[in-house]
Amino acid sequence: MRALPKRFAIASLLACSLFVLTSCSQSQIYAADKSSGVYVAIPNGWHKISSADLGKAESKSTAPGAAERLANVIWQEAYTTSIKTTPASALNLSSPDGAVVYVRVRDLNYDDMNSISYNALRDLILPLSTWLSDPTKANSKFVLHDDYERVEKIARGVRTIFTFADPNGISETVDQTSLVSDDRSRIYILIVRAPTNYFKKHAKVLQAIGDSFTVRGNK
Repeated sequence: MRALPKRFAIASLLACSLFVLTSCSQSQIYAADKSSGVYVAIPNGWHKISSADLGKAESKSTAPGAAERLANVIWQEAYTTSIKTTPASALNLSSPDGAVVYVRVRDLNYDDMNSISYNALRDLILPLSTWLSDPTKANSKFVLHDDYERVEKIARGVRTIFTFADPNGISETVDQTSLVSDDRSRIYILIVRAPTNYFKKHAKVLQAIGDSFTVRGNK
């Protein structure tokens, strides 16, 4: 993997232990999967979309490899500011009503394990590495705001914040963290996205969600 300059984002949310919730602010929801040692702090009052509902929506995908990827999902959840957001819309690239947070843990197959790279992690939902290497192929509203290495206890990868035009031409901003385990067997994903105007207005809150993403590994 190509090394990137390291940058350390200190999030006050991490001062609260996942296991001592009574001492933490009640303004947070902790989305967590203890079996894989993953958690993220979500503002209180957001609406949860369960793993079962996401899986049901994803099972309808006809994209190549979709069924295999779904079969390898260990855990996933979504949270939204709008009750109108459906499981299907939480999974697609159209600009949402308000904000959407999507977190996912998935085992990698043999081919993925051999081909995973920092660029592959950047290109998780959109071909960012292509857009960066050849701006003539970039999305009409593509802007790279930040891109840096994230290192967790048992995984490492990249956090990339960017803006693009969604399929309807609406400007959307995405804060994407994609990590691969040190043994290259598992991928950890957090995607925070919103219409660009909404993201700018609530940037502090939305970026704090990305800061809070923690991967500690199996207990």
